[in-house]
Amino acid sequence: MEEINNSSSNGKAYTPQSPVEKEKDLTRPKNKPLTIVGMGGSAGSLDAIETFLESIPADSGIAFVLVQHQAPNQQSILPDLLRQSTQMPVHRIEDGMSVEPDQIYVIPENKELIIREGKLWLLEPEKPLGYRMPIDTFLQSLAEDWGEKAVCIIFSGMGADGELGARFIKEGFGLVIVQDPLTAIYDSMPRSTMQTGLVDFIETPDKIADRLMHFINSPLYESVPRDKSPDKKLAAAMQKIFALLRNKTGHDFSLYKKNTLSRRIERRMNLHQLEDIEAYISYLQENSQEVNTLFKELLIGVTKFFRDSQAFELLGEKLIPELLKRKNRNDPFRVWVAGCSTGEEAYSIAILLREAMGRLKTRHTVKTQIYATDLDPDAIRRARAGLYLENISGDMSVERLQKWFIKKDDHYQIVQEIREMVVFAEHNLVKDASFIKLDLLTCRNVLIYFTPELQKKLLPVFHYTLLNNGVLFLGPSETINGYEELFLPIDVKWKLFKKSENSINISRVIDFPTNASTVPRLNFSPPIDRTLHIKPPLPLAEIVKKVVIEKYAPAAVVINERGEILYISGHTGKYLEPAPGHPSIIIYDMAREGLAYELRTAVLKAVSQQEAVTMNEVKVKNNGYYICIRLTVEPLQRIEIKGLLLVVFEPLPEPKRKPRLSKLSKDNSTPSEKDLIIANLEKELRYIRENLQQTMEEMDTSYEELKSTNEELQSANEELQSTNEEANTAKEEMQALNEELMTVNMEFRVKTEELTEVNNDMTNLLNSSDVATIFVNNKMEIKRFTNRATKIVNLIQSDVGRSITHISSNLKYDRLAEDTKEVMEQLTGKELRVESRNGQWYLMKILPYRTLNNFIDGAVITFLEITALHKAEEELELNRLFLQQIMGLMKEAILILDKSLRIIAVNKAFLTIFRVGEEQVAGRYVYELGTGQWQIAPLRKLLEEVLPNKTPV
Repeated sequence: MEEINNSSSNGKAYTPQSPVEKEKDLTRPKNKPLTIVGMGGSAGSLDAIETFLESIPADSGIAFVLVQHQAPNQQSILPDLLRQSTQMPVHRIEDGMSVEPDQIYVIPENKELIIREGKLWLLEPEKPLGYRMPIDTFLQSLAEDWGEKAVCIIFSGMGADGELGARFIKEGFGLVIVQDPLTAIYDSMPRSTMQTGLVDFIETPDKIADRLMHFINSPLYESVPRDKSPDKKLAAAMQKIFALLRNKTGHDFSLYKKNTLSRRIERRMNLHQLEDIEAYISYLQENSQEVNTLFKELLIGVTKFFRDSQAFELLGEKLIPELLKRKNRNDPFRVWVAGCSTGEEAYSIAILLREAMGRLKTRHTVKTQIYATDLDPDAIRRARAGLYLENISGDMSVERLQKWFIKKDDHYQIVQEIREMVVFAEHNLVKDASFIKLDLLTCRNVLIYFTPELQKKLLPVFHYTLLNNGVLFLGPSETINGYEELFLPIDVKWKLFKKSENSINISRVIDFPTNASTVPRLNFSPPIDRTLHIKPPLPLAEIVKKVVIEKYAPAAVVINERGEILYISGHTGKYLEPAPGHPSIIIYDMAREGLAYELRTAVLKAVSQQEAVTMNEVKVKNNGYYICIRLTVEPLQRIEIKGLLLVVFEPLPEPKRKPRLSKLSKDNSTPSEKDLIIANLEKELRYIRENLQQTMEEMDTSYEELKSTNEELQSANEELQSTNEEANTAKEEMQALNEELMTVNMEFRVKTEELTEVNNDMTNLLNSSDVATIFVNNKMEIKRFTNRATKIVNLIQSDVGRSITHISSNLKYDRLAEDTKEVMEQLTGKELRVESRNGQWYLMKILPYRTLNNFIDGAVITFLEITALHKAEEELELNRLFLQQIMGLMKEAILILDKSLRIIAVNKAFLTIFRVGEEQVAGRYVYELGTGQWQIAPLRKLLEEVLPNKTPV
């Protein structure tokens, strides 16, 4: 795991339509994206995704597929939210939708997603909520469909979904980017992916786009023609890289497929923006960490529990039970999982084996021996721990997960019963000896990395290691070409084979284990100064001290409380010797005959009592006879070496031998040699009995205490396990619910921002208008008011929530509260003119406040200033009265009409001359003159002649 920082690309912004990109546009079909980016996120990822998309050009040629954890029962508004952050079209995925460049596709709620041949397919979830891993599911299919053109980006989120998918992307030579955990609201998903050690870039959301664009526009990414080194030069460069790897790691990759290795190396060159392989070799020499990273990438082992479930179902339901039935009582069932990576496959085999033994009731009659090996020491350490992220819940049934795993925080731990079945070890399949007498050998997705020559060497070895009818289990892309006579097919699709029972001699084709590559080791270190440096002579005091210690000091060793030897002084060969088998530094294993029991007893007493323990006349067998020594074990009390013990062996002088007597003396006063031997034996036996009795008493006491403690612990463990299961179940439900709430909360937050924006618009609109407005609720309490309303009614911001009856106004009108209440009760509006104390006139309207659901929730009071209009009306009324007085004084008949020939006014002379009343004239039309009581036809005729020509009467 590392974050790539290269000076050639760091800090540069992406410039659209670079020359390389233009060349790609000419060769790439218009409807096919340059690459597909699978984006995974959960709680807290929305802001990061929006920031990332804002930095992506709209014509990048990339397609983006977003898989986010969403609430299953609520339609997501995620596509609508993303449209605000990008100019690219955003689609809610429909089944069978084709992926096109410069488009964004969002998974709908309560669905799982895969991609096949560039089309997106929706699946119904098979697992209950909390066990689903939709990001892993999609990324795995993306890696299979797009290979090295696949990219995955993991954003903020809870859990570990995406970690396994990133492994598949990396296995297919794709690009893996994660959001910097320091910028993530929830960093669980990014950190889980980082723990794989396969992450290419770790960046903040605003810089991920630059990293992505620089990478896909590199000449190494697309098949753009570029100068390649001659074959000999390239081969020499590869050998230099192999030598650097061999010097650093001790492993030789010269027998691996050159094409696969070169593609991995090109990916590293691309990440560092290096186009020349010689420049990359120089980079490897200067950066030892890059050698380790390259080694890790060459050993990428992507596996999961029950990978290719149909093959494992056939293995567990049919093949393993058949192999078990052939076993005699107490015969071992031996399995070798070669290339086990982090152990998922080995544990899967162990689970299948335990389930089959349970069905056949052979659990206690067949001993299982499962050996799982791999070249990567880090992978072996993880496999031994048996601790996996919670995303494995998508690899198996819920029943199997609950039976064979224990939930620990955000991890699952393999139960002890299964862990004890598997032995993990570091092993080089190329040069280390193989296991033999196997019933089942699984070597899946390993041979594909080897050259055909190496595969031809391995297959005969596999045949040799298997028992008759033993099963060989290979990966889906691996074959046994050339050795069909050694293996009989069981299932061709899933590459399950049975060892042929035909007796053939394969010794002629077995050439294993091989040695390391014969390529000479190249040294790229600086020249070594060969000048001899002569050490200065030791002082005389040091020489004398050394000689005295070596010659006269007794033999001694320093051990810790576990019995491990840490330091040896003097010659201890008479008392200690290496034990047969694997080398051991445990002093009890190395003690010669006669010394082990006393040594262990003395150490236990010294540790418990914290004082020196001395045992005299301890007899140790050496070269066929016994020597007598004094054994001293003393704790070292100095602070800096506390916890260590000094064991000293001091030889005792041999007793003088007496003349051998074959008979008793005549006076029977001198004992015979036989009597002396018997006496010594009785003495030794008595000593042994005493020690044994003491030991038995101590053991009985300890046993009772341990038994009592064990019962208490067992009871407490059962309670804790029950509580833990309940807590885990509740935690999973809470976590799923929390993620749903986080997603809904994000959507609500966006909605709130939109509502705030609308509210601001409305507030500004009301404040910018000349209409003073006051909103009150059904309790006559003020909800809101505009700034202009404060000039009419004495309002301040703290009055919100107060009753309008408590607020004084500047109006010469005291029925504001009563009229408002009347409007809310009768649901009819009210409009009247009111005057303020400073002489301003307003048109006041009181209307009911109706919600979208037609619910009355108060009233709206508006004041429109009409002072100018009111004054104009007053002046008009005065003019009318003045005109009316003038007309009344005139003796001639006067008739005033409007434009529609309606009579507006007449004077008294008109009424007198024509003998009509004012009520009979006002509001009449001219065409009504001369009818009924109107006998003034000449006037009507005159008006009809004059008015059309607009000639005054």
